[in-house]
Amino acid sequence: MKLYNSSTNQYVELTEPKISIYNCGPTVYNYVHIGNVRPLVIFDVLYRFLLSQRKEVVYIQNITDVDDKIIKAAAEAGISEKELTSKYTQAYLDIFKLLNVKQLVMPNVSEHIQDIQNYITNLINKGAAYVVDGDVYFDVGKVPNYGHVSHQNPQQLLDGVRKENKGNKKNPLDFALWKKTDVGVNWTSPWSNGRPGWHTECCVLINKYAGDHVTIHGGGVDLKFPHHENENAQNVATFGRDIADIWMHVGHINVEGAKMSKSLNNFILVKDLVNAENANGLRWFFYKAKYEQPVNFSRELLEQATKEINSLIHSVVVAKTYNIANDTFFKEPAPVSNEFADALNDDLNIPNAITVLMKEISMLNNLVREKKFADSNKLCCVIAKELEILGIRNDNIDHVGSVGLIKGWKLASDEKRFDEADKLRDELIKKGLL
Repeated sequence: MKLYNSSTNQYVELTEPKISIYNCGPTVYNYVHIGNVRPLVIFDVLYRFLLSQRKEVVYIQNITDVDDKIIKAAAEAGISEKELTSKYTQAYLDIFKLLNVKQLVMPNVSEHIQDIQNYITNLINKGAAYVVDGDVYFDVGKVPNYGHVSHQNPQQLLDGVRKENKGNKKNPLDFALWKKTDVGVNWTSPWSNGRPGWHTECCVLINKYAGDHVTIHGGGVDLKFPHHENENAQNVATFGRDIADIWMHVGHINVEGAKMSKSLNNFILVKDLVNAENANGLRWFFYKAKYEQPVNFSRELLEQATKEINSLIHSVVVAKTYNIANDTFFKEPAPVSNEFADALNDDLNIPNAITVLMKEISMLNNLVREKKFADSNKLCCVIAKELEILGIRNDNIDHVGSVGLIKGWKLASDEKRFDEADKLRDELIKKGLL
């Protein structure tokens, strides 16, 4: 498999049998919006595909439950930070389940404060961080390649910021590892009562659950700078190497042609948009564009995507119905088609994989029309595996009730009990099985 490394602008062959993935997760101070879940869905496909290729995969996504935004939101709501984060973490997990995202390692930042303090202490001991009145800052001057992940020139960055060193920082680009504060939730540390800075938590969780780096680090393109740049700088100072072999950045979502932003008040919360009936549709919508490209969202496009995937699934269900009726239905583990695998091996090109799948659906419909039921069943098994990799729910129809109804319809047809067969057929159509 080759993946595009957005840091080097080069393709990288993914050949090692053991893969580690880190995808930046949500800050749980509010409900997630559709921009938050696009990377979640994209990396779920990557994870599923790598597992299907018999790779050993460790996949980690953080839950940020320590943050200034959380403290502010909790104060405005008149509840504790814990109450707030518990509420929105559960809401996120509900979306996670609704979108059929495969289980992964999901550590909470608040449960790793001591690990974070140990990490910061190590940076101080290495001379890569310094303490100022209880705050701890990372010294970007200690990292010779600072800026290379996000293609930023440090001097140009300096020219674009105020010259005053707020908080007595050595360099305006230096960033906080530990913030001294007694406002909101805080912890005792060797430097002050306070809480960790945002950029350190991901480094610590990668270090704890994957080692000194990950194979693939992902997230939205908006995280490239400063978050991912600052993560990488800390890892270089700690371990002498980049934090990731490959950086994958997922493109923005635009709403009605405009980038989602608080100033435009055009955030679309997933909870207000997605339900059990259109969850497949949202995934299918995300698959219409290559992961790094921006996509334009509208409710009309979601409805269109939902109709399209429902039609595709209906074709599979109808094929299964005929296979059950003609005793050619059987389940067997099936690999994806070579063409489908080739598309995903080519930098996770999901749109091309979708094109392959649509061709297979057309072939399936033809096989059913030609009554080549054994062949259609084999193709159904391949398609089922491909839908599984895409995270599309495709409920089985081979339970007792459906099988009995289908067999009854076939027997009535064979015995030319046409009135009964027509009634059973109408019932199958009503259930969506024909």
